[in-house]
Amino acid sequence: MKRKVTAEEREILLEHPELVMFEPYKGMKTHRASLGKSLILPAVTVLLFVAWVLLFPDSVNAHPTAFAATLCAMLILSCGFLPILYFILDDREYKKAKATHYSKYLKMLLPRELECNTALVQYVVVEKAEGGWIMDGKEGMFSYSSLVNYFRIEPNTELAVLFDGKGFFAYVKRDPCTESFYS
Repeated sequence: MKRKVTAEEREILLEHPELVMFEPYKGMKTHRASLGKSLILPAVTVLLFVAWVLLFPDSVNAHPTAFAATLCAMLILSCGFLPILYFILDDREYKKAKATHYSKYLKMLLPRELECNTALVQYVVVEKAEGGWIMDGKEGMFSYSSLVNYFRIEPNTELAVLFDGKGFFAYVKRDPCTESFYS
């Protein structure tokens, strides 16, 4: 039976994000490295070569071809490092979110107007991250393949489902502090 989630219950969810299985990827911004940050390494390389020209002009004049070839090779290497920089920064953001149980994204995505319903889980296929349930007397299927803060869903148990009717949905783990979602 469907009901509205109270403000107190909403606060419980925000205080305990590890008990909420939801999809945070709508709120995540990937590729956080900007164009300015990506040009730092090539700019430093050019500045080092300019400093070399100013400090040791005789060696540059003595070997202009070697200097130009070294400059080109170093610029190519510094620009080739940029994809690795993007991977490192993206990976760091995902690890930080996982360590905090995606609390920042739960706060961002959790709607003010939220409804709760409980379903009786009939079966779960863990390998496919899906299962079947009975909600409001109707049989249906559910999936949790793209959700985070995973908890084990057992057959023949109740599962609290949160939704807003506009695309947000989440499952709430049964816990003493979330027992109000199951009553």
